[in-house]
Amino acid sequence: MSERLLENPTNTESPIEVYVMDEPGAGGACHHYEVRNKETGEVLETVKFQNGNITENGVNGATNEALLLILIDRMDGFSKGPFPSRPNSVAKTHAETSLLWLDYRTAERRSRNVEGKEKA
Repeated sequence: MSERLLENPTNTESPIEVYVMDEPGAGGACHHYEVRNKETGEVLETVKFQNGNITENGVNGATNEALLLILIDRMDGFSKGPFPSRPNSVAKTHAETSLLWLDYRTAERRSRNVEGKEKA
């Protein structure tokens, strides 16, 4: 199993690091990530994504859409909290746009009857 640090070029001072813990799968993406305390190396969270299509492999991990929904909810909470900000509002809008595009992709694949299949 490989381990690769993801660099955040816009925030090199972050106390958090993200590591990729596996090699890309058949679709080209990795499936296992760890969020760690930069100072101690403690694993704070593990994110495991769906590996393979659900029809053949069952539900075995989170989806991109699930993580975007979490981020949208957090940004919405911040916007309703005591310190709303334009950057949070813009981040929420971009997360919502990302979700729309992923949902569009799914709908388009369903219309071509290739959703859940290893086909372009």
